[in-house]
Amino acid sequence: MVGICFQINDWTLVIEENKLYRQDREVSVEPRLINLLRFLAQHSGEVFCRDELIKHVWDGAFVTDQVVTQSIFELRKILRDGRLDNTRYLVTVPKRGYKLVAETKQIRLEDTPYWKPCDTFTSTEADENQNQNQNHNVELNTEEQEKEQDETAQLSFPAGPLTRAVTNISNQVSNEKKKQGESFSFLHRWKLLAFDFFLVGVLIAVIFSVTYQQTTTHITKAVDTDLIEFTYHASRNSNNETEYLADGISQKLMADLASVGHYRVQLNKTAFTTGILPGKAVNVRVEEQQNKTYLDVEYRSNISNRVLFSRQYLMTNANLEHVLRQSSQDLMRALGVQASEQDMNRLMLGLPKEHGLLEMLVRANHFINQTDQKNFEKGIDLLENIALAEPNNDYVLSELYIAYNAYSALNPELELDENTAKIEKLSQDLQARYALSDVGVLPSRIYEALAMIAIKQDNKEDARAYLNLAFKNRESAFSYILEGKLAELDGDLDQAGESYSKAFFMDTSLETYMLAENLAFYSDLETVAYFMYRAVNPSEVRLMG
Repeated sequence: MVGICFQINDWTLVIEENKLYRQDREVSVEPRLINLLRFLAQHSGEVFCRDELIKHVWDGAFVTDQVVTQSIFELRKILRDGRLDNTRYLVTVPKRGYKLVAETKQIRLEDTPYWKPCDTFTSTEADENQNQNQNHNVELNTEEQEKEQDETAQLSFPAGPLTRAVTNISNQVSNEKKKQGESFSFLHRWKLLAFDFFLVGVLIAVIFSVTYQQTTTHITKAVDTDLIEFTYHASRNSNNETEYLADGISQKLMADLASVGHYRVQLNKTAFTTGILPGKAVNVRVEEQQNKTYLDVEYRSNISNRVLFSRQYLMTNANLEHVLRQSSQDLMRALGVQASEQDMNRLMLGLPKEHGLLEMLVRANHFINQTDQKNFEKGIDLLENIALAEPNNDYVLSELYIAYNAYSALNPELELDENTAKIEKLSQDLQARYALSDVGVLPSRIYEALAMIAIKQDNKEDARAYLNLAFKNRESAFSYILEGKLAELDGDLDQAGESYSKAFFMDTSLETYMLAENLAFYSDLETVAYFMYRAVNPSEVRLMG
């Protein structure tokens, strides 16, 4: 049975093949994206929220909102197919959802140029052909039938070209021998033997050539001795709280190293099969043993594959700040980083002082680095509780301001009027407390928040000054994203692409990609940072033969 297809602008959607066709293009698409596009094509021009799409496309299965957002994102990129024109297919209707705006009509597969019908015969034609063949066989004499059978046997022999050639030669020799009888000369046998030796020699040469090529060395990885990769682990009893703490502490240790040492750091979120291998690896684990909580920090060299530092710290709410400071200082010494007492004091600036708030901040740092909407909201709730307890802590307010903006960037289609009001209030509070001429030594997070405020106000001079202060303290993925946004405001798209790529290298994750795309304003990463775009949106596209 021929299936139903849809014409969507210049694309033809063939559902039963999971493919899209356009002119000389053939694109293989994942089934989940095909089902989504089919539903939107069946209801072209109608607006559907994410819950409705989950109900109709995913049959109400347990699917996060992020899966729908990512699916819409991938469909847009596939339909655009690298073109820079203004053709629109899927649009976001603010505060409502998504709809397909392309010209759409339902067609039959046989009406498209991509349908290839099978060669079939009717029963009447088959009977006639059979009768003709029978009559033809009757007319053949015995000699012709034997000749036809010999030729058919030779033609249907399913061997390769070389084998068929040898077989034909053997047949010719046999026929010649029958003609000449006993006079078949000894010379003919030597010719055949020489030909056999020739074939064996060719076969040995081919095997030797293939074996030699396979021994060629292929370098698939190189080691970057200045790159440190952090990996966090939960307790062996699978307690989620220990995972949250391990992640938050890992990010604190990474920030400290980036602020003092010359090393570059990244969190292990994506597995690469080839490329640059970090020269050093740090594993952070929070372990629960006999009703006590321990922090385990291990530093391993990937060059020698030896553990060069391993230490365990007893951790409580009362001594958490001391443990963070001591573990950071010990790790720096193991890595050969010289950190003075003044440096360590600067790294601890802005941390909450009241009992239990520092642990809340560590856990919040885990949640606000997740794309899942509910988890991110947990992180914002924790930061808001800390801000209520310490309303004059500018470091916490800066974290909260950045978290609000990141939440909007990761969920661009949501109605966030309340979130927008909170962003505006925090922006006014932070600006009122700091004038650029009076800014002293502050935590990098405050500089980043002030730089973002200036970018959103199109104040490029202040934004550049605050970013320079932030980079003077440390390099971070968020700072590089802000640098890319500022470069776009200046019209320097090449610099913007470099900055976004640096951020993506430091934190290779979907969160970093979406922040680069949607933070403060929308950026077309396919144009600005093509490599980054292709890393997140691979697609199988091939020319039709």
